[in-house]
Amino acid sequence: MAIYHCSTKTVNRSSGRTAVASSAYRAGEKLKDERTGLTHDFTQKNGVAHTEIISKLDIQIDRNELWNLAEKTENRKDARTAREWVIALPNELDADQRKDLAKSFARSLVNHYDVIADLAIHEPSKGGNDKNHHAHIMLTTRKAELDPDHKLTLTTKADIELSNAKRKTLDMGTTQNEIKYIRETWANLANRALERSGNREKIDHRSYADQNNGLQATIHEGTSVTQLRRQGIDTRISRYNDTVNQYNAKQLNQQQQQKENVLQQGLNRVNQGFEQWQKNQESKRLEQERQAEMKRQQELDQQRANQALRKESQKLDRGGISL
Repeated sequence: MAIYHCSTKTVNRSSGRTAVASSAYRAGEKLKDERTGLTHDFTQKNGVAHTEIISKLDIQIDRNELWNLAEKTENRKDARTAREWVIALPNELDADQRKDLAKSFARSLVNHYDVIADLAIHEPSKGGNDKNHHAHIMLTTRKAELDPDHKLTLTTKADIELSNAKRKTLDMGTTQNEIKYIRETWANLANRALERSGNREKIDHRSYADQNNGLQATIHEGTSVTQLRRQGIDTRISRYNDTVNQYNAKQLNQQQQQKENVLQQGLNRVNQGFEQWQKNQESKRLEQERQAEMKRQQELDQQRANQALRKESQKLDRGGISL
């Protein structure tokens, strides 16, 4: 069953995170942060299936240069230097289809916000859920352009990074509505990919409450809870999520059974209707045959009567009426 997940979070200096370190970890590369002087080496990281820089600019972009530029462009101590989107890639697709889908979503973000995307596709971790294919897409928080010397520059903040107060003055709606739009975009792209691959599965960007499907939402587990899970250690969050998943599985099974029952009832009605139609057609056929037989009999009787009249007429012509 295809799982919907599309979430976003930001890389903020106030939380001690940097865009350079975040990109190095997701891409499984060795990057040096020129602002802090630290080198982040994640070349031994496993499970990175594909990485790619995606932009609308007709130049080659180096990952290390890109994120150092993102850091240098921001002056504030609490600056937001990157935005990340995380998507669950459908297990029903093969590796190439998942890669094409992730790239399509990354391009949609690039085209919508005029930014640069750093895509990293991760395979399921060993010991974890073997269907957990997912992708991390880091975006610059500023629009990307080329200066007169054809060099990369980051200019004004992307629309999604603007405050709601600023967005209101520009008649743009809230950031929350913007995120809903992106989540819907991801659902549409994923569903088209599933359809093209011949899968009937679909994902839905709406919350369980909005879908009114009777399911309960789980709590985001985060890195620490996930690591404890892999060590076989339960936490309050993991136990709660396991309970919710069991409940949802039972609900989905019941819903599926109800759908199958409704479908079977519908098929039964169709079969009954078809059988009745066949009976009606047979009755019409028999009635048509009866009417045709009556008509043939009437025509035969008429022919015999005409023949008898002709014979009597011939006798009269030969000798008249004898007394």
